[in-house]
Amino acid sequence: MRGKWIETALGVTLLGSLLALGGCGSDSGGGTPTVIRPRPPAKSSPGSGLFAVDCSRNRAYVPLDTLNGGGNGQVSVINIGVNPDTTDPRVTTVALTHPDIPTGTTLDSDHGLILVVGGGFVDVINESNNTLVSGSPFALPGGSTAGGTGQILYNPTTKLAIVAVESPTSGFVTFDPVAHTFGTVIPANYPEAFSLNSTTNVVMDAASFSSSGSMDAVDVAGGRACTLSDTNLGSDQDGASTDSATNITVISNEDGTASVLNLNGSAFNPTGTTTPCTLDEAGTLPNSVLVSGLPGSTAGSAVNGTTHQAFLIEDSSNGVSLIQLPSTPVTQLTPGDLGTPSISTLPGDPNDNSWATQGDPYAVAIGECKNTGYAVDDSFQFLVQVDLATLQNNPSVISTALPSGHCAGTTGTTFKCNNGNGVTFFPLPGVI
Repeated sequence: MRGKWIETALGVTLLGSLLALGGCGSDSGGGTPTVIRPRPPAKSSPGSGLFAVDCSRNRAYVPLDTLNGGGNGQVSVINIGVNPDTTDPRVTTVALTHPDIPTGTTLDSDHGLILVVGGGFVDVINESNNTLVSGSPFALPGGSTAGGTGQILYNPTTKLAIVAVESPTSGFVTFDPVAHTFGTVIPANYPEAFSLNSTTNVVMDAASFSSSGSMDAVDVAGGRACTLSDTNLGSDQDGASTDSATNITVISNEDGTASVLNLNGSAFNPTGTTTPCTLDEAGTLPNSVLVSGLPGSTAGSAVNGTTHQAFLIEDSSNGVSLIQLPSTPVTQLTPGDLGTPSISTLPGDPNDNSWATQGDPYAVAIGECKNTGYAVDDSFQFLVQVDLATLQNNPSVISTALPSGHCAGTTGTTFKCNNGNGVTFFPLPGVI
């Protein structure tokens, strides 16, 4: 008999034999259903950020921090599949039609779309030709605005995006990228960043407004924000990212620590749509680990759902870290499940400037196809790519200085773009 997925608010189980997954295991017999781990996450970023990476197309979509000559926002398209020492990676720049700096971008891999939020709008870019779809931009409902760190993420399970809004009511609203329609705003704290579990449809809201030891957990299906309590949560929650396969969430605290939360087996109480409500961890509380010893300004994070690792960047500095997460769901999270983080610093850029990663909104993303991490500097000159296997196995070489020369397509750079030790810089349009 073929098994089938039973989806609940906070978990996915396969009942019956494993034939539905092509014989990944065998039934033990006796009529007892075989329980397996949740289906793997979609190949898109499970944590919000400034820019989006589509590693299957070798493209990064990076919002710029300036308006174009027509006074409108703009998004740069970068080819991350070329060697920038020999080929200029700058494909084109997509001009928006309104005077707002974009603050968040996400990939809709189901429809080949890039969704961009900024000001009071969502813009939709067609990846096939890097042009805006008909009707863009789409106004957020009720006069809502995205605010200074407004973010957006796409859920491949529901085929809807989720957008953070600041006013007139702070919280989250869904957006259908095909029908171009919005849901009702779910009141919640305004996040600096948020993560989305595509299996459970739960948003973890990293907000500076949250007090130490608690944060908002948004039940998107139930249309409500509930409270998660965990003593390992800091008072300055910043980056957030989630591994949907294991229901592990990483929250950076911008104080040299990150809270790794085990939400496997967690449940909303009460069920339904009632508020106030809580998201309760399973196991012995706190079912989490506080990772310390990270670079002092560690803030943004992104999870690689294939390798089950979290890539973290510093806000306005050059530190990068990699935390190994459990590869399968665990009942109780312990420090032994995480190991020792790999920590390094990024070298100076091809213009001979010290690297400082953009923060608020955080400029960090993952390319799962090649196991690479990405960041943008706070002067919007370069997109940097970090080979995460090198960061894991030989972190000291990440900081190797660039050789003298020029990046392709530039004359003013004093160094090449590739340090030969796991770090590659891709110039953005402002580099000459």
